[in-house]
Amino acid sequence: MNTIRLAVVAVLFFGSVGSAAENSAVTTALFNAGDLSGWKVNDCEVAASDGTLLLKSGNGFVHSPYRYSDFVLELDWHALKPAASDSGIYIRSELPADGKPWPARYQVNLKQGEEGNLLGVKGATSKGLAKPGEWNHLKLTVVGDRAEAEINGQPAWKASGLESRDGLIGFQAEVDEGGQFEFRNVKVTELGYRPLFSGKDLSGWQGALGGYSAQDGVLVCRKNGGGNLYTDREFSDFSVRFEVKIEPGGNNGLGIRAPLTGDSAYEGMEIQILDDTADGYKNLKPYQYHGSVYGIAPAKRGHLNPPGEWNYQEVIAHGRHVTVNLNGATIVDVDLDQASKPKTIDGNAHPGLERAKGHIGFLGHGAQIEFRNIRLLDLSTDK
Repeated sequence: MNTIRLAVVAVLFFGSVGSAAENSAVTTALFNAGDLSGWKVNDCEVAASDGTLLLKSGNGFVHSPYRYSDFVLELDWHALKPAASDSGIYIRSELPADGKPWPARYQVNLKQGEEGNLLGVKGATSKGLAKPGEWNHLKLTVVGDRAEAEINGQPAWKASGLESRDGLIGFQAEVDEGGQFEFRNVKVTELGYRPLFSGKDLSGWQGALGGYSAQDGVLVCRKNGGGNLYTDREFSDFSVRFEVKIEPGGNNGLGIRAPLTGDSAYEGMEIQILDDTADGYKNLKPYQYHGSVYGIAPAKRGHLNPPGEWNYQEVIAHGRHVTVNLNGATIVDVDLDQASKPKTIDGNAHPGLERAKGHIGFLGHGAQIEFRNIRLLDLSTDK
């Protein structure tokens, strides 16, 4: 998997993590109150109701759809077991090894009497700040190799020595021995990311403004509307993250490094946004399905949620490399030079592959497609 292993805010010193980084940061809810949209559940049972996520049964791992590098994580937790309760919150983690229920690291312990301690990191310990049997609040700030925690508004610890530079955020279900746990108000602030869409209007965008609208924090490509909507700014190397909901038979695209004129699929690059299940798309070429770099690299199928459900997508363009992650899975990981030699998979000329910089755009084809939480991390060296 291609990962971002760059220090997002290199100039931060540890005492000013929050104030300095918030100049470029995006906060999103990791748990939407009514469902488990976006979460991956492994070897355990999880329930969602009334804004609360419940680790219901089993020993397993529940994790986010994205990987996170520098961030602020806030949440409330509550142990339902009156004594000897045990669970954990994982940060910058990988998936569990084969045959193991949980990742190797890094775990913020929720074991009774050791709440908030970051296992395996020297100095990341504190006692007496959690309230047994009650809801407790955790704020965890992670930048570079350093982290600090607050429990119920009180400083808990500051420590350094984290080796992993990015990874998953997740929960440890240890219900068989440690009992059920509840979580609510789970949100993450991604340090270094900036919003590309305000949620209120189309400021910062140009092109087919009449084909799109802002509705309650969602960018809507209008049915029988659409067209090409581009960012005002150009970008070279970046990670762009967004959530997308596709109507049955829907078709759109994400243009990257694209000019404002011409066909973005050829003059730039187009990442397909498509309802793969539609009857009309059964006989497409492999490079035309959702997540594919059109004409260049086919995406692995089977990771797109059904029409009408939100999908969590990330596109990373870094030099001559493009990665597409969908709902926690890497579906494209391509070297553009290798993919175009001796010719592209569709046999057509794609001059846009040589572009090092361009606009990001949504390429509507008359279907209602919804986007939200659109944000970008600039990875270029000339920003």
